Amino acid sequence: MRARMLQPMTWLLALGLFLPGAGARSSTLDEKVYGPFPVRFASTQRPDSLEISEAERVAREVVRTDRLLGEVDARVGRTKNAKAQADLDSARTRQGESKAALNTSLFARAMRLTLEARALGKSALIKVGPANQDPDFVSRALDQTDDALHRADDLLDAGAAQDARRRFEALKGQQKGAHETFKDGNYPSAYATTRKVRDGVLDLLRQIADLPVSEDTARKAIRRAERALSQVDEDLGGHPAAPAQRLEREARDQMQKARWSYARKSYRDALLHAKLVERNLELAIDAERVATSRSE
Repeated sequence: MRARMLQPMTWLLALGLFLPGAGARSSTLDEKVYGPFPVRFASTQRPDSLEISEAERVAREVVRTDRLLGEVDARVGRTKNAKAQADLDSARTRQGESKAALNTSLFARAMRLTLEARALGKSALIKVGPANQDPDFVSRALDQTDDALHRADDLLDAGAAQDARRRFEALKGQQKGAHETFKDGNYPSAYATTRKVRDGVLDLLRQIADLPVSEDTARKAIRRAERALSQVDEDLGGHPAAPAQRLEREARDQMQKARWSYARKSYRDALLHAKLVERNLELAIDAERVATSRSE
């Protein structure tokens, strides 16, 4: 009877692992708001160490945008897409203004402009090709799979059989290969590999479905879902299509349910709802890409 009750929950949880999202694993987050952009930073410092300066925070984001625009430049140059080129030109203008603001210590302005530049860069990428050729998208897919592996590792520690542990180690090796392929610039191959790894994680989770979900595992899943929500405006742009808006609303509803479940100490339900947040946000991004392509 208990196994039958857990089966629907397991399948719903399995669905959530197919989608990439923002997958950082830091337990310490700092959040600031720059214009319409809420930005969360994963802290790499120990709690008792000095916080990094505002100038360094903004400088890191400017560098991140530079990297994205470099990738966009190569993609747009190959396709000769006029609308994508217009977005890229606007992105370059804002990025230049951001650097000028940073040089004069106008940090809030610099952050706002570099985030606008990044959003325009992503808009250009949407116009020129499928998601699996977008390095930022594939990077998030890799992060999501990394996080799924970490959650599976947590569950395995609860007392899984050695066979499950061996399968887990094999999946980790495949994921390492996906990261190496990504570094070589073969983004479609990296994406295909990391999706196969997630399929393997799904099978593994079905095998260990009866193992308990700890409070820490549920808490990490909720924090990851919160990070995904914090960047959805940047991913979708200012005026997303109706299907994307609907999926975003559903994601926010699932986020509320995850928090309620966690407060009631229903950690498996909290994990489930947190994963559905990520699933709906990724579907929203895909829906917006389709809508944008059709409007071309």
